[in-house]
Amino acid sequence: MTVQPELAGVSFAAKLAGFGDRTAIRTKNQSVSYGELARRVEDMARTFGPARRLIALEAGNSLPSLVAYLAALSSGNPLLILPAAGGTAAEALVAAYDPDIVVRASQGEAVLDVRRDETRHELHPELALLLSTSGSTGSPKLVRLSAEAVQANASAIAEYLHLRPSDTAATTLPLSYCYGMSVVNSHLLVGASLALTNLSVVDPCFWELARTENVTSFAAVPYTFDLLERVGFKHMDLPGLRYITQAGGRLDPDRVRSYAELGRRQGWDLFVMYGQTEATARMAYLPPDLAAEHPHAIGVPVPGGSFRLEPVPGLDACELVYSGPNVMLGYAEQPEDLALGRVVTELHTGDLARCGSDGLYEIVGRRSRFV
Repeated sequence: MTVQPELAGVSFAAKLAGFGDRTAIRTKNQSVSYGELARRVEDMARTFGPARRLIALEAGNSLPSLVAYLAALSSGNPLLILPAAGGTAAEALVAAYDPDIVVRASQGEAVLDVRRDETRHELHPELALLLSTSGSTGSPKLVRLSAEAVQANASAIAEYLHLRPSDTAATTLPLSYCYGMSVVNSHLLVGASLALTNLSVVDPCFWELARTENVTSFAAVPYTFDLLERVGFKHMDLPGLRYITQAGGRLDPDRVRSYAELGRRQGWDLFVMYGQTEATARMAYLPPDLAAEHPHAIGVPVPGGSFRLEPVPGLDACELVYSGPNVMLGYAEQPEDLALGRVVTELHTGDLARCGSDGLYEIVGRRSRFV
């Protein structure tokens, strides 16, 4: 039986107390300091017990869910992320992987379903996080991530976004989605704040929250920009807004250019980003000062990462291949795979790409559509 003290958790989740009285989490009803968050995380970690076990979490944008998430990461217990709403997708993953503990948030509390006192699984020492692959929610195929990958990607994102303790991000995406998770990780890494909410950008209460909490950023997928058009975002007065990030699919270049120029006029930046769950969250970003002039590009590799272009036999094109500390250990398709170590050293993205003379990368197609 392996005990937790021998295992390294994710560093930022274990060092929350270092930010003391700074505000970590703001919800509709309360404000929680880093010191208080650290105490709650430590208490939750103790309820997981001394033995390392596989924990499954219905990961929603709630304080109990966030505390359970951080407790697993900090204590070295591998965490299987389930859809926040539960349902058949969550049930399928629980049935396939038979976690030792299942955590759900109910009426403002974390409810633990402790299924056994010791794990029935062989869990690799590096395994920290299990996420569904893009578009495969409920499928037994999962991405296996190490503690190093989670920490490294949070650090890279914090570096290129120039995150600082005075920042506050609104949680426009769910914690169960790797993009939403990366927002949480990168902000807690630097001692910034999270305005924890499930409000949509079409809800006037979201914009009231943004002004009241002096929100400096929010994350958007392509569909979010349709909603922003609907609510008249370009005419809003948001003095605290510092930047918007975009990932989760290709944004139309005309819209990239339009929002980059809007940001220039109003004093905020647009960060177009590129990533896959297999790279924890993020592989590339487009520097905001280049977005209006190069709206087709995904930009440059994140700090610590690198790209290479690999020729595809039979095609006059190259596949984009990524290397970096945030690359997954490999996939899991059954519980036995949780014992595996690293089987992937670089990530073949499946995207066809080119690199311009300016050093900016651009996606030109999907390999599967041509082969």
